[in-house]
This record gives sequence, structure tokens and C-alpha cells, in this order.
Amino acid sequence: MINDPIPAPLLPEPDRDLRADWLDLQATLKDLLHQGDFATDPLPRLEGIEKRALALLDQDLDECLFVLFQALGELSLGYCATHALLSAVVCSQTANRLGMPDAARQTLFRSALVMNIGMARTQDDLARQNPIPSAAQRKLIREHPQISCEMLRRFGVTDADWLDIVRWHHELEESAGLARNRTSRRLLRAADCLIARMAPRTTRLAMAPLNPAAVVVPDTPEDATAIGNAMMAVVGFYPPGTYVQLVNGEKAVSVARGARANQPHVVSLVNPGGMPLRPYLYRDTSDPQFAIRSPLNAEKIKVKVSLEAVLNVVKSLSDPSD
Repeated sequence: MINDPIPAPLLPEPDRDLRADWLDLQATLKDLLHQGDFATDPLPRLEGIEKRALALLDQDLDECLFVLFQALGELSLGYCATHALLSAVVCSQTANRLGMPDAARQTLFRSALVMNIGMARTQDDLARQNPIPSAAQRKLIREHPQISCEMLRRFGVTDADWLDIVRWHHELEESAGLARNRTSRRLLRAADCLIARMAPRTTRLAMAPLNPAAVVVPDTPEDATAIGNAMMAVVGFYPPGTYVQLVNGEKAVSVARGARANQPHVVSLVNPGGMPLRPYLYRDTSDPQFAIRSPLNAEKIKVKVSLEAVLNVVKSLSDPSD
């Protein structure tokens, strides 16, 4: 898929709306995270969310990343749930590239879904509020891993690895955690940090993506390079759903990873004069005239991206009769 000459995985399929499926799943997870201790049958519901998410991932990773990174900028949807889903996807796919056992990947995925359940509502508030975090909010940020772990215990979770990863996912001093989960915790911490940096806040622009390897904790020399390289292969320098400025002056959205991490497939949305393009135009960033000059914050794009229009551009590339 990464080596396809055009982003073929984004082709529409009959009776399929991946965006609607992910947004429905996001809303379901948001409800559960916000309910916290008051959630009814939380573990069966979490299992259902996990199964649905993994089934969607089996359809096409690039399109899933596109939908989720686009949703990350829509704070009205609920940042906490989008962050959790993206972290779970990035963790799972990175773990796969690292050759981690299936059981470890599954535990990592479900840990990402609930790592912030102890501060879910506050996480959404922080994404939208103008003032800096209050003292109470800063305290909750520090303590939420333990709060989340205790909440999972009250749900009935007895899996020591699941509890360990959630409890210590922010901790740089790793002696308190189980040694066998050290790589899983580091991977989750890196994904958590990457997604947080790329998310917009009311008080700041999103930090544009570039090299995911840069967010891996620097004091883990034995596996930092492996984790960083694997994560970079999963999302690329310009993940699907994020924006770029081309050397010709156009502003484009990345739609699929390319043969190289710095050469994704993109669709131009805005011409060099700042006017919206109708229709969108596919650009091959391996071609020097359409090379990427720099990443762009979502806030710099003044047009609403139509997934349907993006899909139509891709479909026309592979179907000359259109």
C-alpha cells in the first residue's frame, strides 16, 4: 500500500462510509469515557469498541488515519475520544511493525483507549478553554494515570499488564512498572505525546507533524530508534488528514502515505492565490514541481475538506473513463 503509485486504498467501496463509522465509534467511546465510574457494563462496551475499531482498521489504514486526523481538529466532537482512538491506532500499527506479540498489541490497544478515562471531561475542557490550567486541573493531569487505573479496577479489570500500562504510561522513571511492559509503555507515551502535539487548542495552533521519531523519550537508547522508525513508517512525516504547503504555492491535504515518508500522496485544496480549488487536484509529491515545502497547521486552511471530493479525485485517477 505504501508503494502504490496513486493512493488506491482511498477508493470508495459500495455501501461503505468509513468516516461515518469512525465518527460513530468516536461518539460511543466519548460517552463511555465521560461516564467513567457511572458507566453501565463498561468492559463489554470497551470490548465492542475495540472489535469495531480493529475491524475498521482492516479496511484501510490510510483512510482511517485520514478520518481520525481530520477529526482531531474538530474539538466539538470531543478531543479525549479522538485522541484515544488515534493513539490506539498508532500504537497498534507501530507494535505490529516492531513484531510485538498479538497479546501485547491487544493490551496496548485497549490501554490507549482508556489511559485518560480518569480525566476525560477535563481533557475535553482543556482543549477548548482559554485560561491556562487551574491548580486543580494540573493536579488531575499529574494524577490521572493512577485515577484511571483505579477506575479500571472498579470496572473489574484484573489484567496486570493492562493495569500496569495505564498506571505508568506517563512515568519516565520506569522502576515502578512491570519490566515486561517497558516497550509498551514507551510506545504509548510516544503516541500520546505525538497526538497531543498535533491537536489544536484554543490557546495555540496545532504543532505541525514532521518526524514522529522526535517525540520518543530520548533516555531510552536501546529501543528509541526502533520505536521512532516504526512509528514514522506508520504515520509518515505528513500523516493522512494533515496539511502541507507545496513548492508551487498550493495548499494540500495528505491523503495516503507514499513510497517515502516525506512523499505522501496529496490533494491540493487551495491555489497559490489563496482561492479554493474546484475540483481538487491530485499532486505527486515525488515530482519536484509538486514537492512539499513545509507542513501546515489546520488553522491555515480556510476551506472545509470534503472527503467525498477527495475520493472522487482518487477515483478519477484509477478510472480514466470517468
